[in-house]
Amino acid sequence: MSKSVKISGVTYSNVPSVQIPLATGSGNAEFFDVSDATLDSNSKLLSGVTAYGGNGTKYTGTIATKTSSDLTVSGATVTAPAGYYATNATKTVASGAATAPASISGTSATVSTGTNTITLSKSVSVTPSVTAGYVSSGTAGNSAVSLTASVTTKAAATITPTTSNQEIAAGTYLTGKQTVLGDANLVAGNIVDGISIFGVTGSAQLVSVVQDNTTKVLTIS
Repeated sequence: MSKSVKISGVTYSNVPSVQIPLATGSGNAEFFDVSDATLDSNSKLLSGVTAYGGNGTKYTGTIATKTSSDLTVSGATVTAPAGYYATNATKTVASGAATAPASISGTSATVSTGTNTITLSKSVSVTPSVTAGYVSSGTAGNSAVSLTASVTTKAAATITPTTSNQEIAAGTYLTGKQTVLGDANLVAGNIVDGISIFGVTGSAQLVSVVQDNTTKVLTIS
């Protein structure tokens, strides 16, 4: 669209440009209307490129040209510096693997690869097992888990039979010898006939002594 061109105070209306013969007599100097130009800064042009803005100022570009080699990688992050990329820029990010530690000291541990961090929390499951012998107390070898196992124990003792039963509770671990007393006199002849003591049935006959009140005669049977 034609606009006005003003040269040395003279306005030339509705013309795209004005040509004035050069003093040398060869060629013309051409003047254009650039009032609608939006260029107003060096930062809008590529480095080394020149152009004139709407106010007639000449600008030399400062935008740097970049390629894939300008991209940097840190862990899983790719950084592209500001600039002009004439073609697609790509950068390969190497894959990584996090290896868990063989053991964890305390309650947790961290594993990192690049900028990725994984926190591992300790979880310990302990199943107590008592086989031969007994466990009075014990602690699992882990700073975060303590296991104490206990059983009822009974030291060495002598058990004397009485008129009532004497029991050792189920699950009791005997730490000493338990002696149940015996008696050589526990025989049938020492037990009244018809009476059973600890499985021994008596055979001893009771002697009957009867005195006649009149004759005063004793009868033994």
